[in-house]
Amino acid sequence: MLFHPPSPPMFDQFYQQASDQLKLSFLNTILEQDEQLKEQFINFYLKPKDKQLVLTVSDPDDFILASKDLIVEALETIVFNEPDWANYLPRHNGYIPDYEAMEHMAEDEIGRIIGLHIAEVERYCSIKHFDLAFLYMISIYKACLEAEIEDDYGSVPDPLQTMLQEFENHLQSCLPIFKAIQIPEDQLFTIATVLFDQHTELDAKDSHFLLFFEACLYSLIHSGSEASILLDVIEGKNKATHLSWLYTELHRKTGGIESYEKAALNYYQSSGHVALDLLDLYKSTDSNKFRDIAKKLWINGLFRHECAEMYFEVLNPNEDPNLYLEVTLYLIKMNFSKKYYKIIKELMTEDDRMIFLKSLQNDHPAYITALCMEGKYGEAHKHALHHTNRWNIIETMTPCLEHDPEQAIVTLAQKVEELLLDERGRNFYARVATILKIAKDIPAIQNQTEVLINRIVYANGLLSALKGELRVAGVI
Repeated sequence: MLFHPPSPPMFDQFYQQASDQLKLSFLNTILEQDEQLKEQFINFYLKPKDKQLVLTVSDPDDFILASKDLIVEALETIVFNEPDWANYLPRHNGYIPDYEAMEHMAEDEIGRIIGLHIAEVERYCSIKHFDLAFLYMISIYKACLEAEIEDDYGSVPDPLQTMLQEFENHLQSCLPIFKAIQIPEDQLFTIATVLFDQHTELDAKDSHFLLFFEACLYSLIHSGSEASILLDVIEGKNKATHLSWLYTELHRKTGGIESYEKAALNYYQSSGHVALDLLDLYKSTDSNKFRDIAKKLWINGLFRHECAEMYFEVLNPNEDPNLYLEVTLYLIKMNFSKKYYKIIKELMTEDDRMIFLKSLQNDHPAYITALCMEGKYGEAHKHALHHTNRWNIIETMTPCLEHDPEQAIVTLAQKVEELLLDERGRNFYARVATILKIAKDIPAIQNQTEVLINRIVYANGLLSALKGELRVAGVI
């Protein structure tokens, strides 16, 4: 007997009787077989939902204004002209000038006042009034812009920057709270909408306003649906250019790597954070794309400080030697390193290197190291003899000892004995002990170094501190 499937009118009956597990199994089967249905599902998932503002207060502008006035009043009551020396706690040991101490006290007091109001933000979170928490943070930001602090002595060179910095520091303490809460979707929609509307009211002149809240907004996102809500509001309010990192990360959460990559390619030149993340993606997935992005950023002078070390580690010098040389020269000017100079030797002609060397002459350790790497030991020893002092003796003499130890021990002996005639102090003695230990560990000059050590001890027998440091270093 043949089985005849039930007619379509019976669908409702069967569908109602089917378990959720059976329905889900059927849906997965159909989706796997139909690419068009998959696309329809994605569009349905990403479709903006019709949402209404859900506010704890009837007028958010009034709440922000009233709170801002309260915070401004608190900030303007700070009196910097009467420093509280009795309760001052130094930030570090050693001598601190009065002006620096007064600046520290001023910063601490500003931080204390803002901290009291950050506590109000945390209280709103504890009672699940998340919209009020963000409205209050907006109030704090606006109060920092408006407060006029009385400071006749100039204790705070830039009051606005100091207030905003203290506010930003305190915001970091709120991130674990935001990450821990599960905010209702309508509240998330409300917070984002009000925040972006406040930015629009500032005529978008303040480029830092939204960036202050970028990490806070991101910490609220725990799912793709939440990311989709925030993404819709950002696009609807045209705020992607102001929050390019957040925008690209939301695409990552809603559409995966492909969606993130597409968004990041539009914004990597406007955000160092986005540029670094995109480069980090390409360095392990597509070396050609990495090189193209790196070259474009470098030519446009963008984010060199943030990205140069990554370029040096990832790029292949054989594929674009000119770019690699530029990156290396940039890095070596910031912080001389033997690994950088080794590349310069490979990519730059000798004549050009000699011209470049002259630019290092005032950085004595760097200049001496480069001379040694060029095999110009005589010039290196001569420079070390004239420019070694109590502070740089380790840095200037180490390359000489490593490259030409027999001559270096002669130079070292002359400099150490010369400096010990006038210089004193445990810090200096510790440096002397360190460089002597380096010399003693070089087999070719071990005997000469021991002779020098004995001579130093004999000539400076009354300097017990010197002997102490030599013992600590394992020299005697």
